[in-house]
Amino acid sequence: MLEETAGRASELKQQGAMEAARDPNSSVDAKEAEHRMLEESKKAGAAAFEFDPNATPEQKAAQLRERRQFQRPHRKHQTAALVTDTDDGQTADYDLPAPSKAGALEAPSSPTASVGDGKDDFSKVGWAPRFGNPADHEEPSSLLDHQDFLEGKLEEKFFGDWYHNTGVIIFACLASWTVAILGGGLGWVFLVMAACGTYYRTSIRRVRRNFRDDVNRELAKTKLETDHETLEWINSFLVKFWPIYAPVLCSTIVQSVDQVLSTSTPAFLDSMRMKFFTLGTKPPRLEHVKSYPKADDDTVLMDWKFSFTPNDTADLTAKQIKNKINPKVVLEVRLGKAMISKGLDIIVEDMAFSGVMRVKVKLQLPFPHIERVEICFLGRPTIDYVCKPIGGDMLGFDINFIPGLESFIQEQIHANLAPMMYDPNVFPIEIAKMLAGNPVDQAIGVLQVTFHGAHGLKNPDKFSGTPDPYAVVSINNRDPLGKTKTVEQNANPRWNETVNVILTSLREPLTIQVYDYNEFRKDKELGVCTFNLEDLQNDAEHENLQLEVIASGRPRGVIQADVRFFPVLEGHTLEDGTVEPPPESTTGIAKFTVEQAKDLDGTKSLIGQLSPYAVLLLNGKEVQVSQKLKRTNNPIWPNATKEMLITDLKKAKLGLVIKDDRDLAADPVIGTYQIKLVDMLDLMTKGQEWYHLAGAKSGRAKMMLQWKPVALKGALGGSGGYVTPIGVMRIHVLNAKELKNLDTVGKSDPYVRVLLSGIQKGRTVTWKNNLSPDFDEVIYVPVHSTREKLVVECMDEENTGKDRTMGQIEVAASEYVRQGAEGEYLAHDSKDKVIPAQLRVGNSAPKGTLNFTCAFYPCLNVVDPDEEEAEKGSAGAEGTNILDSVPQTSTTPNGPSSARVRSNTAGTIGSLKPADREMKRALEAGEKEQTETEEVKTAVVPKVRIGAEDLTKYESGLLVFRILDGQLAHSGTYLEVVMDDNLFPAYTSARAKSGTYSFNETGDAMVRELDLSRITLRLVSGIDRKGEGIDQDSIKAKITGQTLDTLKHCLYTPTQISLKDSQGRDSKITVSMRFLPVKMQLDPSESFNNTGNLRVEVLDAADLPAADRNGYSDPYCKFLMNGKEVYKTKTQKKTLHPAWNEFFEVPVRSRTAAKFAVDVFDWDFGDRADHLGHAAINLDVLEPFQAQEVVLGLDGKSGTIRLKMLFKPDYVTRTRQGSSTFSGTFAAPGKVIGAPVKGVGKGAMFVGGNVAKGAGFLGRGFKRRTTSGQVEAPDAAGRTVGEITNTSMDIPEAGPVDTANGHVAKPSIEDVSNKELPSTPHSRQRSFGGYAQSPAAGSAEAGTATITVVSASGFEGDPKLEVHVSQDTARGAKKIIETDHHKPKSGVVEYQSEAKKIQCTADSQFRVEVRDHSFFGGEKLGEMAFFVNDQASGGQQEIRVGSGTVLLRTSFQPADAGSMLNPESPASRKGGLGRLMTRRERSVTPSG
Repeated sequence: MLEETAGRASELKQQGAMEAARDPNSSVDAKEAEHRMLEESKKAGAAAFEFDPNATPEQKAAQLRERRQFQRPHRKHQTAALVTDTDDGQTADYDLPAPSKAGALEAPSSPTASVGDGKDDFSKVGWAPRFGNPADHEEPSSLLDHQDFLEGKLEEKFFGDWYHNTGVIIFACLASWTVAILGGGLGWVFLVMAACGTYYRTSIRRVRRNFRDDVNRELAKTKLETDHETLEWINSFLVKFWPIYAPVLCSTIVQSVDQVLSTSTPAFLDSMRMKFFTLGTKPPRLEHVKSYPKADDDTVLMDWKFSFTPNDTADLTAKQIKNKINPKVVLEVRLGKAMISKGLDIIVEDMAFSGVMRVKVKLQLPFPHIERVEICFLGRPTIDYVCKPIGGDMLGFDINFIPGLESFIQEQIHANLAPMMYDPNVFPIEIAKMLAGNPVDQAIGVLQVTFHGAHGLKNPDKFSGTPDPYAVVSINNRDPLGKTKTVEQNANPRWNETVNVILTSLREPLTIQVYDYNEFRKDKELGVCTFNLEDLQNDAEHENLQLEVIASGRPRGVIQADVRFFPVLEGHTLEDGTVEPPPESTTGIAKFTVEQAKDLDGTKSLIGQLSPYAVLLLNGKEVQVSQKLKRTNNPIWPNATKEMLITDLKKAKLGLVIKDDRDLAADPVIGTYQIKLVDMLDLMTKGQEWYHLAGAKSGRAKMMLQWKPVALKGALGGSGGYVTPIGVMRIHVLNAKELKNLDTVGKSDPYVRVLLSGIQKGRTVTWKNNLSPDFDEVIYVPVHSTREKLVVECMDEENTGKDRTMGQIEVAASEYVRQGAEGEYLAHDSKDKVIPAQLRVGNSAPKGTLNFTCAFYPCLNVVDPDEEEAEKGSAGAEGTNILDSVPQTSTTPNGPSSARVRSNTAGTIGSLKPADREMKRALEAGEKEQTETEEVKTAVVPKVRIGAEDLTKYESGLLVFRILDGQLAHSGTYLEVVMDDNLFPAYTSARAKSGTYSFNETGDAMVRELDLSRITLRLVSGIDRKGEGIDQDSIKAKITGQTLDTLKHCLYTPTQISLKDSQGRDSKITVSMRFLPVKMQLDPSESFNNTGNLRVEVLDAADLPAADRNGYSDPYCKFLMNGKEVYKTKTQKKTLHPAWNEFFEVPVRSRTAAKFAVDVFDWDFGDRADHLGHAAINLDVLEPFQAQEVVLGLDGKSGTIRLKMLFKPDYVTRTRQGSSTFSGTFAAPGKVIGAPVKGVGKGAMFVGGNVAKGAGFLGRGFKRRTTSGQVEAPDAAGRTVGEITNTSMDIPEAGPVDTANGHVAKPSIEDVSNKELPSTPHSRQRSFGGYAQSPAAGSAEAGTATITVVSASGFEGDPKLEVHVSQDTARGAKKIIETDHHKPKSGVVEYQSEAKKIQCTADSQFRVEVRDHSFFGGEKLGEMAFFVNDQASGGQQEIRVGSGTVLLRTSFQPADAGSMLNPESPASRKGGLGRLMTRRERSVTPSG
């Protein structure tokens, strides 16, 4: 119909052009009219050409051939392309109202709740629905179960109810004696006898009844399990029912079979049809049934023996035998063609069938209470028949008389039935799905076929020349689902196209038919290639397939293609049975259904009765036309449904047009409606399915939508289904108390993870062997709508097997996400409200408590240039129709008075030219009364435009990165994005199976401080999911840079980033990024300045208490960080004023939460050390990069200790608790140069960690230098943070010198007054939460370590000392240096070994071992671990090994980080990333 309308419109336009050219008053000349006719003919699909009138016929033919080469006549192919929302520039030209959900009707309130929702009252029926009865699980009962306490205590010889009788006799005697004593007569005696007799008779009757009931019950159970039960009652029913039902059944079979035969008739036959079919007058019989009562409570299991033997007349009367009709099937096959054909009857009669069938019924609690029925045959059934293919009834010959043919046919029948329904194979019948209306063949995912090309295609016809090939995709050779373009005159075409197909099953094969395009005749099939879709169950991606094209059993070429399957994202089922909704995705499969309409406007029909049909629209395009129903104003359409592939959920619009079918005239529009797909999904969750029609006086339609998200990638995938978040949920996991121990040996290893729609979005580190872990970690989870739910789950990590849950808590986003009056999302800052959640495993009692906080912070509504450009393109394609129902004004020279409002027909065919208005009226006759629904004015949240120059204005936000493709030096790797100090990567890509891989994936990561953030891209060959630290061998390539610089270069621009491996090979990743600022104030505990490395110089102490008899002490210090010893000084002999002058470095994960303390002890030989005093060290008072000297008072009898500390902010990655607290470098301890022997005076003293003067950084906050170079306001002391005052901890000009006690001297803390502080207005407690399932290794820098063994001394005796140096790796110790063995001279052995260089990271641990060499291997004198000096200049360090000391010279040269940008990238040519690695990232130890 639409084609005829379009053709008619073209003719009218051509006619109007010709009339205008003939009109003398018109400005249209003949040339313009000819040009208009040419264009309209081409638009209508006609082969129209324009020639030079003076050209010769040969010239015109050459001109025609030249133009036809580029302009092939359009001819439609019968291919059902996939319905999708991609814009192809075509619409149905319906004048639809603006998308709105104002017409939705409120959902009716249900008077009763459904079964199984937990709200039903089953008190009146005895019990709630359940599987089985509790008594059914008890052991079989017997008479012994009725025994009482006395019977249980009696011996076997006294066993029985004899004492009952004895009691009655004794009672009778005593009663008679009492009657005699009291002077009673015989009457009283008879009364006593009657009472005793009645009791005896009653007790005996009850005993016999119980005995009989028990015996009958046991016999019934035994009979069910061993015997068969007859079914004569149902056979009697079938005898009377069969004459009624058999004709109906046979008629239905004939109609169904004729349709199948008509479509599957071979070419050499004219036709096939079923001429006669009957099942006879004797019904089938059910011989017996055997039950299995001991099956599961939700299962009914039975064996049925049946038979269908019409020729068995043993049970028939003479009259029944006389009137009996045997089963008979007559199939007419006509040979020949048309008039010259002859029909032959093939007769099959006297069929017989018998066997034993097992029926298994699976029950369920919800209606219809039967989930499915499974049927199978136990053994081969008996099949018999008489087949007469020739001769008919009279002269027919039974082919079973041919030797061997009957057994052959029988085997073929069994071979086909055995895989389907011979035990153990079962034939399932999904009862619940059938009755619930859920289609069994519903969509399970999207199949994406990417055609690269083909080569070697051959035409079966040798005279057809070079083919013009195109490929058609179908499932098992059924209806075409998609096709490629046609490549002319090429046997090796390159299509480079992607075809998407919605799949309902993986059981059938994918078929690709290759055709040779022909202009005027039918296209010729070149061959077919197939792909088994079941292979997608094991591997969803098959790349670079070489599919052989087969025609007539011969190869005709090869197709090169990729096949990928993207399954429907399912919801996650929790431990308690709750089903979480599937994750949000902008891509997926939408099933749009218009079920019915009511109260349609009958005034548009002359008879008051309409013949309505529905037209379903997607983005203005027709996708389905329903069946046309006659004379009803309340239609119910059986086929008004369509499954569509949606690539952008937010932009898709669904439309409905209801028309009245007119046989001759144009069909008028009864009513319309249009709504955004995302709005309709929201209304479906509220139960609103009815909508008022626009453009009609009355009428409403019931529209339903089913959404199945699919994480689609590739040509139509766009961003891979990524949905822009509306904000982030901040989950601060504090601690857990008294968790349930799930391990039989030792304690559980708990960690906490956060799930969103069943997908892990973040997790904490694992606490080994701990039931009350102190997690103290923050996890940010992006949320996309109020419908989402988060699950905070505590897990027990297992070394082997799946991790086990220890309990979970569900957090609904709707409880925290709120919208303001203007439509913007509001912050829900509840991070200080602790939620103590009780943990429960299954249905057990609660055990353990998880304490956490939850808050929501919204994202700014940022303009996405890609979406903006797409909208502009859409607006240009649609013309003014993009602004439906929005008043538009135009300023003309006449002034504002000439402003006009857009008409109701703007953007339609009728508004194009005045000559076409008549055509418009003909198309939409009867639509003049159409009115549109009033638009609802909704508040529009203003969008923020962010450029590279605006990034410095924001601090926290979401970094959204789109990974496009990569040219990888290592195939089979994953690309991971690691942010800041996170142990787990923010994103892990799919596995890149080849060197050139198209990722087309989008992820996000939370950035807490943009100007200080650090991003790492790395290619890994394996994923470490437990946070044990990824093996360095698994990291194939890696690069780290500043997030801000990287974002500036990749902002909205695809940019290549180059990753180098250890061999210098480049892997190039193309990435584009955007930034979504989050409206939140960063908590001080999460600031960069709250984590880093602390350098402590232990100077001296004074006035220590005397612990020895000589009036002195032998003091030494132990420093504890969070209860763990991090450093121990040497012992100073016989002094109360020791001067240690030693230093050490320790990583500090959180200054605000760290518990740092020092304990001073008195060393005693062979006895326990005496405690001299304790002092807490408050790290809050330290300013970054400002050395500060503190004096701490000890809480003992007396004494103070003087320390000098310098805190350098840096990222510290936390690892598994219980093995190692930190992943980082502990600098080798040493001596301080130039420090005073005694320096404790009468200055300010810190007692117990309290501050005597100055203020902590938490009190006044940090002041930092802005990106523009301006210094912010000074602090209370009148100085800015950027102006660091000098301290006494200056670097001396002289180099390192040796001290008297043999320690290597190192300079004091360096002067950092010239540094620009990377501080922020916050302190910071590190967040360790990742955002993906995969953990990452530490972020220590790679480089070259140089180690030299200088000397060994202090070993007792006269040993032959040899020194071994090894490196600790994941595979064990790797030996690096082995010196020669020498005896010490004057107690010292000096070695002349060469320096050894090792490729490693800055945090690599080494070991030094000293051995006494001998012929048989020698004796081990000691071993000690150490770290190299992480400065290029290096230095010497003493390692205490056993009773002696080894002197080493070590240094570390970091590798050049290079640039994250590929030099060939356009972004890199703009100026590069600049400085990506700062000194703060490379070094954690002051230079010496």
